[in-house]
Amino acid sequence: MEKIKKTGVSCWYKKDLKRENINDKLYRWRMNIKYIYQRAKYGYCDRDIWSIDYWFLEVMPGMLQQLKENTDSYPCTADFPAHAVFGTKSQKDIDTEGMQNWHDILSEMIFLFKEANEDTCSRKNKFEEKYNKAQAGFEAKYGLFGEKLKTEEDKEREKDTRSHIVYMLGDAPEYKEISDLYFDEQKNIEKYRDECKDKAFVLFAKWFWHLWD
Repeated sequence: MEKIKKTGVSCWYKKDLKRENINDKLYRWRMNIKYIYQRAKYGYCDRDIWSIDYWFLEVMPGMLQQLKENTDSYPCTADFPAHAVFGTKSQKDIDTEGMQNWHDILSEMIFLFKEANEDTCSRKNKFEEKYNKAQAGFEAKYGLFGEKLKTEEDKEREKDTRSHIVYMLGDAPEYKEISDLYFDEQKNIEKYRDECKDKAFVLFAKWFWHLWD
């Protein structure tokens, strides 16, 4: 049987080892031991709590995939068409259809949770390359935070309020169009991901008591 490759969020983390001194390394090891102990004792660790949404979307598709590939049963509910025509099909055909329906449901949940995850979503911002190129041009021309766009009035206001005025890509007229296109597309992607999340949880809630093998 093919071995299933498990993926998810590990409590063991690494830093940039080239910049890590001995004190950083000792601290990292100490925290990793703490996280491993917490996972073993409680089933979760502090790193999971820092971003529960990210942890869930990273872990759940892998769990559902393993359930799909290992389960040899399916829910016995009226939602499965095979049971509505029990008298006209053999038990083998009913079970085959039932398993296929259950696999389809699990596959849909897996797909939707993956689409809800920013890292695994199939939709990417088509303006990202142009945006990054424009950002590099903006920084070369105006500085990292648009320092060269500041007016004398801005500088006086900074002194009076002890604040720091920051200009972004869209504040420069020649870059406003690409900035608007990029962020409008980003909003559309975020809306799509949110819709996938909602659809996934509708299925997850409906079949919650059947997610076992």
